Amino acid sequence: MVLSAEAIAFFKEQGKDKLPGAPLFTEDGETPCRRHVWCRQMQAAIARHNEVAKGDKRISGHATAYSFRHARISELLQIYGVDPLTVAAQTGTSVAMIEKAYLRFIPSAMQEKLAALKG
Repeated sequence: MVLSAEAIAFFKEQGKDKLPGAPLFTEDGETPCRRHVWCRQMQAAIARHNEVAKGDKRISGHATAYSFRHARISELLQIYGVDPLTVAAQTGTSVAMIEKAYLRFIPSAMQEKLAALKG
């Protein structure tokens, strides 16, 4: 997996002063974050964001971590034109799953499908 320089710096900071194999994200410095804890934290962060965000910058109160994953995959494919193999590798899934779930966001794939209809 390839990470941005900002992500690398963030994870290095999280791992500072921790033993190898220790969880990066903890509730109390030792206990790994449990789902109900980070879900509440995410909902609180969304609420804080929405206090100042306007219009389409607001995030649905029903958003989950998966919502952000889905949005990023869609963005990489549709806006930036990143190929499905790279997106699959970056997100830890298969090319087949990316194509199955996100084919409509892959412009070249859509063009190929339309061209095949003319044939």
